[in-house]
Formats: sequence, structure tokens, C-alpha cells
Amino acid sequence: MAEQKDIRFGAIGCGGAGTDRIKQLAKHELGLRVVAAVDIAPERLDNLAKVIGYDDFKRYTGPEDYKRLIEENDLDAVGIFTPHVPHYDHVKYAIEHDMNVLIEKPMVCGAARALEITRLMEARKKKVGIIHYQRHFELKYMKARELIQQGVIGDVTNFYIYMAQDWSGPRWRGEPEFSGGGQINDSGSHYQDIMLWMTGLMPISAQGNIDSFYRGQERKVEYNGSFNVELSNGVSGRIIIISDIPGGFVDDVRICGTKGRLMFQGERLIHFDQETNKYNDVPLARPENYPVSPCDNFVKLLRRKVRTNQVPFIFGCRVALLTEALLRSGHAKGEKIMCEDIMRESGHSLKDLEV
Repeated sequence: MAEQKDIRFGAIGCGGAGTDRIKQLAKHELGLRVVAAVDIAPERLDNLAKVIGYDDFKRYTGPEDYKRLIEENDLDAVGIFTPHVPHYDHVKYAIEHDMNVLIEKPMVCGAARALEITRLMEARKKKVGIIHYQRHFELKYMKARELIQQGVIGDVTNFYIYMAQDWSGPRWRGEPEFSGGGQINDSGSHYQDIMLWMTGLMPISAQGNIDSFYRGQERKVEYNGSFNVELSNGVSGRIIIISDIPGGFVDDVRICGTKGRLMFQGERLIHFDQETNKYNDVPLARPENYPVSPCDNFVKLLRRKVRTNQVPFIFGCRVALLTEALLRSGHAKGEKIMCEDIMRESGHSLKDLEV
């Protein structure tokens, strides 16, 4: 039998998170080879070589060199690990050149652009597009989604999300032209995603406030926010995002239903059964053949070892819509923003976000 050829991979953006993803891909047992990489900081390419253990990939350092990387290297796939706002240009160019794509979250800023990119990806029916939302592969969230789908907590009625992080807006994250929404669009994106994914619901409206203070100083992007969010089926809840908890990270996610609720503590999933009035730890186990990460899912999809894309681009559209509603409301001093209105501006509706 002929030896299987490595997947030819190009890396666009080789910062901290990007290098971690590239390392996972380069060391995957099914064979992927980094043949080209681009970053405007040459030292990051040197670091990438050390991390993956070889340096014979082609290097690019110009701000538009992602185009040359795609055009010149006969690639099978690319990974996009650049700042949030440029994602749109990078992923659009990759799809137009028939690439399989793994993209860092958030997929694309803005609901209209996110849907445009998703439609482009869907038109390449044999190509894979996956978002690096790693919580889709964490056992507690996977099991919670399953229990919600099974009706274990009854009909979902409300939710509560609190995320506090010591987030200073480092480097490009503190610059509006790259950030696309500060912490609301950065770590906050993960929590919007996991809430929508677990419940299977659509964002309907958002109303709340934001500020740009970090340790008493006003900065340039959105740091903190508190919002009331409405979802489909009459579900509502609170999303709180804090950026200046000293030196730490804390979160609290709760999904409530007519028969009980689900809560998360560390790696634990706790089920409160309303009928018995008891709290129970839910056993967690990875289903057979369920990938362990977005990178694992991506490679196995390309190798046809799995069939299900656990984070297709349509999920990025839903998050982009909710994020846009949160930011619009915050900047409008708490005005209630309807998601349908945002979709209508680009000639779309919420139905366009259905699977």
C-alpha cells in the first residue's frame, strides 16, 4: 500500500494561540506538514520552527503575504490565527482559492460578513471550514448539550453567564482596528458560543451596558459589560463579562429549565433535579470517535476518519450576531437591539442562521 502523503498546511498568523494550534496539527498522528507560514514578526516564525521541530517551511513576513502563501505552495489547508478584524479578508481569500480552513475564534466580526463567509464555505461542498471553539470538545459542555436535547431539565427557561478575567487588552487586542469589540468579542465570544450551542437556541435581542475601564484607567476598547439577552422560545438570561479581576479567572454558567438546572464547577457538571430537590454530579465520558479538539476534528475530517464537523461556520454566524447586538446596545447606552433588525440590514433574516 502506498504511503499516505502529509496534508500540506499553511499557517497564517503565528502568535501564542496560533503556534499552539499549529503544534497540535503538526504533531497529529494522521500526518500534517507545515509547508509555509506567514507572520509580520519574523521572530515568531523562528519560534514556530522550534515548537514544531523543523524549519524547512517557506516563510513570509509581509502584511499581504497571506495571499502569496496561498498562491505559491500547493496547499491542502490553511489555519487562520490572526487578529479578529482581519479574519474576514484572510478567510475570504482562502475560500476563494479552494482551501480547507481552520480559523481561530471569533470567525468573522459582524453578522453580515460572517454569513457571507459561511455561504462561500458552504458552496465549496467538498471543503472543510471549522472554527476553533474548543469548548465544543470539553466533556462537561458536550454532556450538558446532550442532556438539554434529551429534555432532562425540561424546557429551557433562563440562563446565567458570568466570566471574570484579568484581561488587559494585550497588544492588538486593545486596538479597535484589530479587536472588533474588546473582551466582549474575545474571551466573551467563547461563552456566547457555548450558551447558544448547548441550548440550540437563536439570539433574539440584547440590552445592556459596556465600559472601557481597566484598573481605573479608561482604554480604547470594550472591557466590561452586563447584558440581558433574549433567545428564541422565550428564553432570557444574563451575560456578565468582567476584565479587571486581579490576577485570575472565574466563570459561572447555569442553564435552567422547567425540571431543573445544569451548573459547571471546574471540570464538573452538576445537575439539580427539581423533582427530587437534589444536586448530582453527572458522569462524563467522551463518546466513541468524538474528536478531542478542533484541530483533531479538522485533520480527521480531511482524512475522512470522522464525518461530523463539530464547529461549522454557521455557529460563528450566530455568535457574530449576538456579539454585534451586545456591542450595539452598549454603545447606544442600553438601547434594546433586535437581532432580526441587524439581519434585515443586509437583506437577511434569522432563518438564514438555521442549520
